[in-house]
Amino acid sequence: MICERCSNKIKKTNKAVLWKTFIDKEILEEVYWHYNCFIEWRDESLENRAKKLYNESMKNVLPKFQNMLKGIGNSKEIVSIN
Repeated sequence: MICERCSNKIKKTNKAVLWKTFIDKEILEEVYWHYNCFIEWRDESLENRAKKLYNESMKNVLPKFQNMLKGIGNSKEIVSIN
C-alpha cells in the first residue's frame, strides 16, 4: 500500500487510513494514507472549503453592503452627537 499524500509505503506497523468507495459489493476505489498524512489532507481540504465558502459569501454580501453604505452617505438626515 502506498500513501496517497506522501507516496511512501505504508508498513503494517503504521497507523493508516483506508478510504473505500463502493456500490453494493463492487469496490470502485481504495485510497490509503498514513494516519498523519490523512489528517493533514483533511485539514487542508476543510480549510480550502472554508475559504471558498467565505469568498463566495463575500461576493454576495459586499455589493449589498456597499449599496447600503451609499444610501447612508446620501441620506439627508444628519445625526449629531453632542
